[in-house]
Amino acid sequence: MEKLKDIVLNNLHLKILSLLVAFLLWLNITSTQKTRFEFFSEVKILNIPGGLKIERVEPEKVLIVIEGVRSKLNQVNISKIKVYVDGRKIKKGKNTLKVFVRPSKTENFDIVKVIPDKIHVYAKPK
Repeated sequence: MEKLKDIVLNNLHLKILSLLVAFLLWLNITSTQKTRFEFFSEVKILNIPGGLKIERVEPEKVLIVIEGVRSKLNQVNISKIKVYVDGRKIKKGKNTLKVFVRPSKTENFDIVKVIPDKIHVYAKPK
């Protein structure tokens, strides 16, 4: 029992200091580590020409992948990320349009991927 007590108490201040340094190192690495977050978002169609009506959109939702420092990524409000297509060039029938994300880059995150990056919009006359 005395031998175990000597092992634990010998250089106790150095053992406590090494635990503190290890904890601070772990804290630093985890707070600056980049991480990814994925979520689905509905695609809005902007600037629809007056004489057309949208029949359907395929797919209705796209997967958004964002990346950033974990501590800042936790502060991101995903409802403020807007996913849309520009409908100015929509014509009758099937249209393939590029998906845009706003904001595309902030101090808190970067957009890594949009899957799929193009969607099909089917339109017909009103």
